[in-house]
Amino acid sequence: MAALRRGLDALYLLGGVAGGVALFAIGGIIAAQVVGRQFGLTLEGADDLTAFAVAGSALLPLAYAFRHGAHIRVDLIIGHLKGRARFAMEAAALLATAGLAAFLAFSMADLAHDSWQFEDVAQGTVPWKLWYPQAACAAGCALMAVALLDDLAVHLSGGTPSYRRAAEQSAVQRAAEEL
Repeated sequence: MAALRRGLDALYLLGGVAGGVALFAIGGIIAAQVVGRQFGLTLEGADDLTAFAVAGSALLPLAYAFRHGAHIRVDLIIGHLKGRARFAMEAAALLATAGLAAFLAFSMADLAHDSWQFEDVAQGTVPWKLWYPQAACAAGCALMAVALLDDLAVHLSGGTPSYRRAAEQSAVQRAAEEL
């Protein structure tokens, strides 16, 4: 079981790092455009690449952020429940959200497959293949679905889900963990 936990945590971290790389790419592309303008040069396809990187930076680190309590949770209903009712409501919320994330992952993967099959390219100045960023978005959504199912399994087995553990930590403890 410890090996599975380490493997899942490594996957979540990999998604977080990939999102960070995409965010770094956005900065690099923008910096290249700014410097290029000073010399009268343009970076062809930069707008498309930036849009792809934005999508990757938003979806790839979803699971990592969720596992570390960085998502906003609205406890308007669950926060007032106790005992079995709270347990059931949390399980239902995790299951419904995992289903939604899995559906989104499937839809994005289907879109990426269609783009690959039909050799679909971006309509900008450079014909970038669209299935690359679409597959990255599908991977981020799939990883989020896995993280939600992971927390559902922990919750159903009587453990404390990651989002609740993270909420119980102080801001200083979370910052130290991030470093």
